[in-house]
Amino acid sequence: MAINVSYFMRESFISFRRNWVMSLGAVITIYLSLLLVGASVGSSVVVNNIVKSVEDKVSIRIFLKDGAAPADVEALQGALLKDERVKAVKYTSKEQALEEFKQTMEDSPEIVDQLEVNPLPASLDVDLNDPRDVNDVVTAIKANTAFPNVADKPEDPEKSLKYGQQIVNQLFAFTRILRTIGVVFIAMLAVISLIFINNSIRLAIYARRKEIGIMRLVGASNWFIRTPFLMEGVIQSLIGAALALGTLGIVQFYLVPVIREQLPFLPFSISSTASVQISLILVFSGIIIGVAGSGLALRRYLKV
Repeated sequence: MAINVSYFMRESFISFRRNWVMSLGAVITIYLSLLLVGASVGSSVVVNNIVKSVEDKVSIRIFLKDGAAPADVEALQGALLKDERVKAVKYTSKEQALEEFKQTMEDSPEIVDQLEVNPLPASLDVDLNDPRDVNDVVTAIKANTAFPNVADKPEDPEKSLKYGQQIVNQLFAFTRILRTIGVVFIAMLAVISLIFINNSIRLAIYARRKEIGIMRLVGASNWFIRTPFLMEGVIQSLIGAALALGTLGIVQFYLVPVIREQLPFLPFSISSTASVQISLILVFSGIIIGVAGSGLALRRYLKV
């Protein structure tokens, strides 16, 4: 068996070298295909981390009008606290809101000094157990009879609500568009890769047609004849996968830290576990592409 493996490897590399132009074309196409796969999976991981970070910060703020009846505020607050989807409800007075504003404007104190009166309204800050329930909780707030009485914009109470689910929805929509575009390009390059491997194996079969005829005459088995060609396709794919992994590794080690430094407020990173998963996906995808392309060529051009 060891001799056979050595023979198959040697024959595969010889064929790869003889048809280096087509083999190089197959390697480059596989490289681009797998690079897109890795970039797509990696960007999905990053975007999911960003979305999760934004989701964790999703809360509902209800701005209260000046002079709102305490009984109405307490009624709304009590109703929210009874909701199982709500984790906590915090009341922020006008004075507390102004103090928080001053802290955020420490670098521009002149803006705070120009305020003659406190323009900030009191508010109720609603934290949720699950950020995905934000729309349902907002609907419940709108349906509460006390809400229009305390909203700082009674003519249009909905404008008194501030919550971040819109941002999360936009991120998910953007992610879906990216994934769709990525899948289309990946599918196109995968088909092109199969065509290149198919043509490369076809040329290899043609170049060795006399040798194949001799092997048939001496009784070589079908798999003995076919295995070197299958291995050649796998070698092309593994080289392409290695190049894709190398490129992604360079991006992760050199480009990602720069982006993280420029955007420190975003969780722009890929864990070691995710990196290993992406690597395995690329390697197995390459093997599948190599075996599929070689198998199609053998089935069509090599009748043994």
